[in-house]
Amino acid sequence: MRRVLLGILLIAGAAGTLLAADGEFSEQQAQGKALFEARCVACHQLPEPDMLTENQWKRLLQLMQKRMQQADMPPLDEEEFAQVHAYLASQSK
Repeated sequence: MRRVLLGILLIAGAAGTLLAADGEFSEQQAQGKALFEARCVACHQLPEPDMLTENQWKRLLQLMQKRMQQADMPPLDEEEFAQVHAYLASQSK
């Protein structure tokens, strides 16, 4: 009986760890997600992060940097750009 209970607890603990790890972001990704949600929505609806590949996101972010400057909006600085890209890359297809 003890072995069965111990086995159940171990399986439940492992499943909980896997579920928690799935939805977690690194600090850089979490900051990127917050920036993405705050800055990008100022001009347009937020796209789904899984709609593009990592390289496509990088090119699109570079294009958006230029568009922000054209609209007299401050573009993302290097750190912010890296954070947003890290978040989108973590969610990309």
